[in-house]
Amino acid sequence: MVSIFDELIKERLITAEQLADARAKQVGAKRPIHELLVEMGFVKEEDLLKVASRVYNMPLSKLTPEVIDPRVVGLLPYDIAECYGVFPVRREDNNLILAMSNPYDILAIDAVRIKTDLPVKPILCANNDIKKAINKYYQTDDSLYDILRNVSEDLPFEVLHDQGGKLVIDEKYEKNDPSPIVRLYNLILKDALRSRASDIHIEPEERSVKVRYRIDGDLRNIMEVPLSLQAELAARIKILSNMDIAEKRKPQDGRMKLLYQERKIDLRIATIPIAYGEKIEIRILDPKELMVELDTLGIDTDSIGRYKSCIIRPQGMVLVTGPTGSGKTTTLYATLNFIKSEKKNIITVEDPIEHLIEGINQTQINPAKGLDFSSSLRSMLRQDPNIILVGEIRDRETADIAFRASLTGHLVFSTLHTNNSIGAVTRLLDIGLEPYLIASSLIMIVSQRLVKKICPHCIEEYSPDKEVLEKFSVYLADHKIKKYFRGKGCEACGYTGFLGRAPIFEFFEVTEAVKALIARKAPEDEILLTARREGFETLASCAIKLVGAGITTLEELARVVVFEEQDTARISARRGEKMKALIVDDDEDILKVLGKRLISAGYEVIKARDGKEALEYAFREKPDLIITDTTMPKMDGFELTKQIRSRLETAVIPVIMLTARQDKTSELKGIDAGADDYITKPFDPDKLLSRIRMVLRRK
Repeated sequence: MVSIFDELIKERLITAEQLADARAKQVGAKRPIHELLVEMGFVKEEDLLKVASRVYNMPLSKLTPEVIDPRVVGLLPYDIAECYGVFPVRREDNNLILAMSNPYDILAIDAVRIKTDLPVKPILCANNDIKKAINKYYQTDDSLYDILRNVSEDLPFEVLHDQGGKLVIDEKYEKNDPSPIVRLYNLILKDALRSRASDIHIEPEERSVKVRYRIDGDLRNIMEVPLSLQAELAARIKILSNMDIAEKRKPQDGRMKLLYQERKIDLRIATIPIAYGEKIEIRILDPKELMVELDTLGIDTDSIGRYKSCIIRPQGMVLVTGPTGSGKTTTLYATLNFIKSEKKNIITVEDPIEHLIEGINQTQINPAKGLDFSSSLRSMLRQDPNIILVGEIRDRETADIAFRASLTGHLVFSTLHTNNSIGAVTRLLDIGLEPYLIASSLIMIVSQRLVKKICPHCIEEYSPDKEVLEKFSVYLADHKIKKYFRGKGCEACGYTGFLGRAPIFEFFEVTEAVKALIARKAPEDEILLTARREGFETLASCAIKLVGAGITTLEELARVVVFEEQDTARISARRGEKMKALIVDDDEDILKVLGKRLISAGYEVIKARDGKEALEYAFREKPDLIITDTTMPKMDGFELTKQIRSRLETAVIPVIMLTARQDKTSELKGIDAGADDYITKPFDPDKLLSRIRMVLRRK
């Protein structure tokens, strides 16, 4: 029988040299030669199909929904269908009808026959139609398959459910379900827990679904998944969090619990319909983060002493202020944990309850049932409480009830959203409280923020920008700070230079002199002046101590603490149309030649001289492509590729190995590490660009 390749050469659709090039490429790509010929641009698919139909004496079949039996798809795993480029269509007389772009691919037919235990009857179909059918019926695509293939499936958590009022491991949870959607959600949860994320954002956009984590207060882009998977992923999350999977037009809330490293993690899930589907936010509530001791919050000795003397009083009002996400709830939980005892009746009203504390009666508001802060507070006062926590003062009615309760033998804690502690007085006056009521009730106001801590694994000394030094010049002179530190960026901190967060506190004790000023509605400046005479330190003054201790940076303080004085936000330049390529090689000549060729082809080029430096660039720059040598100092190309593939953020970046190693062992080692292509030196620049374009198209 005449070979299809002989016929293609005979009809001058391809050359013998192009066929040889495709065969060389097949070793690394592990894909059919005819498919590579099309992808490398050597022949058009329609021309290939015409020749194939004539050579194989088969008509070209179309994969329409009418001819496909979805029940048969489950007989053949996705990885085999994807690897061989085949699709199970239906069963006829106990034969499996198999769509193939090369019906004489004996290896593919044998692999399918062994897996399904059915005789195989091939039909000729366009490779593009087969790919579309695989993506549609298996609900996945190449990029997702690459992620699921390269990242470990070991799950470090168990799902918990309520059984008779007791949390037990859910044995029905499909932990090892091979379904791509189940594995994808498991993978996102696993990666978020490992990355110390406080939130997961799943956001459908016009062409894809973006997954982002909030780590140390900042959102980070982690990955993108096909838009076609959005509905399935949303349904999976809704099922596990006991939401209505049919309701897509209204916001919903749900919860699920995990057992992770011997800790019970609470996931609070919220959905909201947006333009391209449902946006899902998953708040990760870790009791280890919420339940900290008051003495370990990071408050200095003098301030913690003054704070404790206020919170052990029998009555009065203590307010904690700051923006959302500044750690107010953690401070209040630590406070209640410190003062609770069997002799005290402590009741809280929260929205929502973030963590259950033993020995404390906690209530969650439910506006739909008429249970808001003010109505809950009235009911709580009939429960004979000693201590009351009101989650937030939002209106005059709640404020009035809370402050009057603090005058009648109750110690009351609550929160306000203000920029500083003294500003809380103005806010209360604006709400409509009488000055005498504020002055009589207030004991202390605490303002706080969270700043990112310098990573201890990569801390280094540096010189801040002149503008930043001038901004803090007064504070720096007062504290005699001469040395400044930052994080260089390493694997431990995800190359951000920061690891974890530290609180900054401003304690404003309401003394008799301050009470008199509040009672006569004195301006903030006058109250601040009096407070400073009595030893009050502002948030900025307290924060600068962390810089001197090497805990955070001046730039971080400028972002978090004094943003109202000067906008220090940096606006990242948007990437243009150019694709970004990272070249990794310890040979300067290769870097120069290859870089010049890629720049002339329209790529933006980043250069690294070893694997360790390249890994740092990969996390920071998120290139569209990595071209790496294998033999390099500090970290070789094989280990670099493994590291790239092991992290969700970088797992989908195409990697091409460009090396002088021409032995088969090295090539197979590179492919096994996760490389998308393996090219040996010396190389033809034009062929290299062709291979690059092919890899990028596939990705």
